[in-house]
Amino acid sequence: MMGFAASAGPLSLAAMGSFTVGGRRVRVSGQPTQIVALSENLPEYVVDPNGTYCVEHAYVQYYIPAEERHVPVILVHGGGMTGSCWESTPDGRDGWVAHFLRDGHPVYVIDTVERGRAGWWPVPGMAYEQRPLLRSVEEVWDVFRVGPSGGCGELQPYPGCLFPLGHFDQACCQVVPRWTTTTDPAVAALEALIAKTGRCAVIAHSHGGGIAARAVARDPEPVAALVLLEPNGLSVPQGAEEVGAAPRLIVAGDFIQQSPLYAKLSPFWSEYLKGVASAGTRADYFDLPAMGHPGNSHMLMMDRNSELVADLIQQWMDQISHRSRDRLRG
Repeated sequence: MMGFAASAGPLSLAAMGSFTVGGRRVRVSGQPTQIVALSENLPEYVVDPNGTYCVEHAYVQYYIPAEERHVPVILVHGGGMTGSCWESTPDGRDGWVAHFLRDGHPVYVIDTVERGRAGWWPVPGMAYEQRPLLRSVEEVWDVFRVGPSGGCGELQPYPGCLFPLGHFDQACCQVVPRWTTTTDPAVAALEALIAKTGRCAVIAHSHGGGIAARAVARDPEPVAALVLLEPNGLSVPQGAEEVGAAPRLIVAGDFIQQSPLYAKLSPFWSEYLKGVASAGTRADYFDLPAMGHPGNSHMLMMDRNSELVADLIQQWMDQISHRSRDRLRG
């Protein structure tokens, strides 16, 4: 196992903290009590699951730079992940939280409904209508697109893959249980976060891209830009009212056609962007290998060139921001 990489240096913050968004209250009744021992130092404890619960909210960690130069950035993780994927890379380099803070963005990192510090609702028969899914190491290998299926045991990646292979287990440890039935409350929670931050850019990964696209389609006005990293769960926009003026960018890595999963998924990206463009809104696509940056896995924010990918996104956001200001001056 290789050692961890060094940080890029200190950050200057004006504030940091956390809050929750979205969710609802539910009343549970008719459930049996249970006697449990919470610890060896406590007497037996009667657990009564009946009562009122706060559920289906998302947790948000925020960081405000000492010098704000750009709109806030909301970072939305993918399926089976939490906001930790943005905080640092598996090999210990600064993640995209630090990158966008250094560029002068307030940064809001969401743990969406039933993930991480948002918690989940465990009352049997009253909550999610399935067992949670947790990815195996082998599935992580395939879904993260590190190497060919079956290559996990020997850690045989795609040639040139930039995933930090020596820290693959660190990435696997970031995977958490997830449900497939909580997309609607996740969309509502992200809408509430966008409403709270005001004018912002949203950067979303994988299943989080579908959540973000739906939230923005419901109310595109507050969103300055929507960046989708290899998203899934997209629907082609049906009219200008679902698109608004916020430019869209989809970013795709390498080895797409070598993966049956992503070879099937990728055509939806062009269909989505065509729908955005037909509504008169800017729709861009970054094919990183075609741009001269080969080697990216599905986990663009973890790869060894993650800073370069973040720089490309920042340059794109700067460009559309300048154009917007020029239109206002005109």
